[in-house]
Amino acid sequence: MSRKLRVALVGCGQIADAHLQEINKIALAEIVGVCDRQVDLAEQAAARFDVPQAFDDLQRMIAEVQPDVLHIATPPHTHCGLAIDALKQGLHVYVEKPFTLDATEAEEIFEVARNVGRTVCVGHDQLFDPVWEACRARVKAGELGRIVHVDSIQGYDLSGPFGKAFASEPQHWVHRLPGGLFQNVMSHAMYRITDFVPDREPAIWATAFAPVSDAGTPTELRVMLRGQDVTAHLIFSSTIRPVQRVARIYGTKASLEVDLDGRTVRAFRKLTAPGPFAKIQAPARHCGEAARTLARHVLQFLRGDIHYFAGMNRLFTLFYQSILDNSTPPIPPREVCRVTGIMDRVFRAYQEETDKSRNQTGSDTRELIPAGLLT
Repeated sequence: MSRKLRVALVGCGQIADAHLQEINKIALAEIVGVCDRQVDLAEQAAARFDVPQAFDDLQRMIAEVQPDVLHIATPPHTHCGLAIDALKQGLHVYVEKPFTLDATEAEEIFEVARNVGRTVCVGHDQLFDPVWEACRARVKAGELGRIVHVDSIQGYDLSGPFGKAFASEPQHWVHRLPGGLFQNVMSHAMYRITDFVPDREPAIWATAFAPVSDAGTPTELRVMLRGQDVTAHLIFSSTIRPVQRVARIYGTKASLEVDLDGRTVRAFRKLTAPGPFAKIQAPARHCGEAARTLARHVLQFLRGDIHYFAGMNRLFTLFYQSILDNSTPPIPPREVCRVTGIMDRVFRAYQEETDKSRNQTGSDTRELIPAGLLT
């Protein structure tokens, strides 16, 4: 199949700009239309990214531009219905994270996709960031030995434009998600864990802080997962500064720290120098790593080859190629459903304990809310 895939997008909010920017860089695709219920948003997006047509009616867009692929960048509670409708009309579908409200909806989407012979991809783009792919390659090569634990930190800035919007609007769609703010953001941190925790149903312990946002929404979450061979700890925080996207992977031979914002990978290995010389060996190793990373980033910058959404671009490219080749999508359906199911259990864990605490005290508390170990 030599022709370009015709790609359309519905939902012209903040993340749509990244989609349109990256699709425009991909030779396999061309953007043929954008749609939003507020036509002004669609028209503005079309003007900024040279999209030929803008619509405020999805069915009309599909009928007129006849896309091969639909990117769904609307609020999560609309994903399932839009995806199933698009699949039944013969379109392949890319769905922004969070994929669906729950695992049941995820299964419904993939069942329809199987029945109509179309492909679905979820927006877990940070798995395809160059620094995460470098980390995964080093793990696969056996550098770390057997993985025993993963730490994943996802920071969030409530003072940003989106944070201010949902915090000041009690009816904002984020508040209606089963997992609230956590569900809209923490999937990034979770799938950095599930990349190395293969269990379908690991044991889960969750702790949410009581509401701290203006809208009364919990904004701090701590999660422990225990798989058969690997444990993990997830921190979601709106108070830790600086805001971080960091993961640490601990193995029996060595460990890695991955900073997605700095796009750095730092290794921790056994110190072999005797006595006090070990105190020199460790920082010397880290200085050497930092110098090599800095040199590489400077060269990439001079070539114009450092891009914030590089992972998104690669995921789009792999997804489009899987459509053209009729091959497995870059994130298999079973993996999407597994991660969605794990997140469902996290949300249930802390919500059950939150409700229990409220019933006992008759009001909210700013103490930690523990959720039992779910198996």
